[in-house]
Amino acid sequence: MSISRISLPENFVDVTSAKLLAQPEPQYVFASLFLSAIGASLPIPSNIGLDGRQPPSAGSAYPSANKDTLRLASELPGSLFALGIDFGKTSGSTVRVNRPAFSDTTYTADSRKVATGQTISTTPITIGSEQTHLVLERYAGPYDQANSRVAPYAIESFDANMGLVSASSMVGSHLSRDFHKFLDGVHVSLGNGGTSIYPEGMSADNDATTDGSFPLTVEQLSRTEQLMDEASLPKLADGKRVFVCTAKQWKQLKHDPEYAANSHEHPEFNILFTSYKSTVGGFHVFVSESLSKTANGSSVAVHKGIALAPGGFMGGMGRAPRVASSTDDNYGETAKAVWIADLAFGIADSRFFRSVRSA
Repeated sequence: MSISRISLPENFVDVTSAKLLAQPEPQYVFASLFLSAIGASLPIPSNIGLDGRQPPSAGSAYPSANKDTLRLASELPGSLFALGIDFGKTSGSTVRVNRPAFSDTTYTADSRKVATGQTISTTPITIGSEQTHLVLERYAGPYDQANSRVAPYAIESFDANMGLVSASSMVGSHLSRDFHKFLDGVHVSLGNGGTSIYPEGMSADNDATTDGSFPLTVEQLSRTEQLMDEASLPKLADGKRVFVCTAKQWKQLKHDPEYAANSHEHPEFNILFTSYKSTVGGFHVFVSESLSKTANGSSVAVHKGIALAPGGFMGGMGRAPRVASSTDDNYGETAKAVWIADLAFGIADSRFFRSVRSA
């Protein structure tokens, strides 16, 4: 028998490379918008654990989960949020925000004309007001899916001293990724609450019985712009709004024959926004694969893009996001860590959003 791994396994040793491969990750657009709007981030310590009790940090560095994430350096993030509350400078955990509620009456010349000798009524009428609120809550992660609870990552000090990759940097990267994906998921859920806009011929999610039967079109996006204009929703300083879609929706839009005549590029966004694709009609279009894709009754994935006007989101922060270590660390032998943040999420008005759907 020839010498081989099978006949003489003792002669062969498997080696694990310290070099790590890239893990494809979507860019969490809404997480970046929120953090930019409230001026926050999650600082990751170089060593996880209580001061003086951190495990060894032997091994090479683990890649940052957010090294390729969206960097926002313009007026876009702040303008998409109606307000950002610093709860550290307020009392209580709830901030109530008012907005006027205007009543329409009669607006003809005859109805307002005051004839000679006519007495103007002295009985006052009321004005209206609407109110929403923003509530500060404590959030933490990561999440133990099997047991439905927040739970820590843990590092065993004995083993951390002998690893190829630094256990602390590994945990830090995973904490950062979980934090950003949580923020993004919250805001995607809030954005999905807008009125649904479907392609022509489709009026409900279950109308799509085959994949690709109702693609996103320029007409659909134009109709969304019209409805938002009719609702008198605000625009960015350049007269545009924002539309975030999935990669499939972007492909469908590009293949619409009307796309070429209705699109152009925005030079500033091309440089600053990795997820920016084009400006189509009244929208700057961004792509995010963290948006919702829900299977309908025919098992066809309905993609839910989000069209939003400036001032739609609200956000707030109390204590800044941080990595916290548990005192239950087995005499310093098992470091445990979670991220914790006091944050507030909300929408100023659901009318500022449209759920642009396709299949």
